[in-house]
Amino acid sequence: MGSSLWEETIKSVPNLVVAVLTLSLGWLVGNRLTARWDERKKRRELDLVALGVFYDIYGQFFAVWKLWSNAPADMRNQDDFRRSLLDRAAEIEGKLESLLVRVASERNLSDGDCVLLGCFRQAVQCLRESIREKEPLRSLIIQPGGKRVISMLWYGSDAPPYLAFKALAAFAADLLSKSNDAGTKATTGYSALKQITSSELERTWVEEASRLLALQSLPTT
Repeated sequence: MGSSLWEETIKSVPNLVVAVLTLSLGWLVGNRLTARWDERKKRRELDLVALGVFYDIYGQFFAVWKLWSNAPADMRNQDDFRRSLLDRAAEIEGKLESLLVRVASERNLSDGDCVLLGCFRQAVQCLRESIREKEPLRSLIIQPGGKRVISMLWYGSDAPPYLAFKALAAFAADLLSKSNDAGTKATTGYSALKQITSSELERTWVEEASRLLALQSLPTT
């Protein structure tokens, strides 16, 4: 009797080992999948926060622009009024710079992505520069095919700077709305941020945006 019980016990050991291993493996895999899901969920929540910040930047830009463009001429010459709008424009740029650092460090960006984000950055800076010079919203750009710098107003639905800005905003919103599972390395983030913040786009952002987003080309004359 004792011998039979011992034999049965020995026979059950492999099954017990298999059961323990199966449970352990299931626990490990389950925990890993849960952790990965939680990480993706958290990253998605952060992406949505970044998108919300971008929408706020876009809305604030238009609010300041309309306040400046619709103000009477005598009000635009008042130092207090102009200074208040300059402060708001600078705050908009600060929020955008912070967002761009985050995007450059957390996302895998192509060269084209970096150029377009840099173009949007230059477009936003035009507001502060125009208010500072007491001018309507305009962009100083290099005319295609030459080295002459020309001033282009944003007013009118077909104005090249305005069209480029709208297209760039749509591009940036689409980029931020998409999930980004893999972050970039620090060196890649630095390289991306350096490209985004390059001053070389200061006079060429409208042309670059038109080329990369297949917009209407700038007039050459």
